Amino acid sequence: MSGFLERTFQLSKGVGPYRERELWAQGLETWEQFEAAAAKGVVMSKSIDTATLEKIAQARAALAKNDLATLAGLVSPKEHWRLYPHFVDQAAFFDIEADGDNVPTVVGVMDREGVVSFERGKTLPDLPARLAKSPIWVTFNGAVFDVPVLEKAFEDVEFPRPLVHIDLRFLVRRTGLKGGLKGIEEALKLHRPPHLKGVKGFDAIRLWREWTEQKNVTALRILLEYNLYDAINLRSVLEWCQWRMTEQFAWQIERRPIFERGEVLYDVTRLVLAAG
Repeated sequence: MSGFLERTFQLSKGVGPYRERELWAQGLETWEQFEAAAAKGVVMSKSIDTATLEKIAQARAALAKNDLATLAGLVSPKEHWRLYPHFVDQAAFFDIEADGDNVPTVVGVMDREGVVSFERGKTLPDLPARLAKSPIWVTFNGAVFDVPVLEKAFEDVEFPRPLVHIDLRFLVRRTGLKGGLKGIEEALKLHRPPHLKGVKGFDAIRLWREWTEQKNVTALRILLEYNLYDAINLRSVLEWCQWRMTEQFAWQIERRPIFERGEVLYDVTRLVLAAG
């Protein structure tokens, strides 16, 4: 068990983040501790206790069956980040680049099958099928930008929807960090190669135009690599956020190393060099 999911009580009406913290402050940090306390007497109120115990039983049964759909419905959407450790292999980390009219140019994805880039005019039509394989999506500001842009771009087909969408823009704020993805990467020492230093969203538009208008292969390769770093770094940021939340809540959970992107950089290099 990861310990993240089993510490939430935001499973039923009447238990929000503040009441949940009150339970933790009373020493009731886990489902088992709450069940033991409820067996001895009323913890919150008879009705809320009963509802919470029922939801805990449902969540435990769903977890035993790896039933992500049921868990996603039980757990508050703001707490969906707690589901990730139990379903790591079902997550897709992705980021899009778009031109000035918010039309996707390239999309980088990292999932259990590896890393891949989808390019407008070539492989972009294959993106929905790839994303449909992962019931958990992880993005940075994807709820506001990436997903709406993709839905519009694929409005003529049935674009998939995940069971869980973890938008790190909002989770990161809860850890105390501010700013965009690049600044957060620097704060976490997730440094990029020198040739990608300073490359930003506006540069992505320029690089795409250099490729489409001038057939500058170097521009395309820099764009793809930049975009893939956006995607793969999301996993490290997510896992760092989880442990940071653990520290803030003062949970006694054994800390594990966060994702090391070195595991996939060879594949990134091979993909980039094959481009164009």
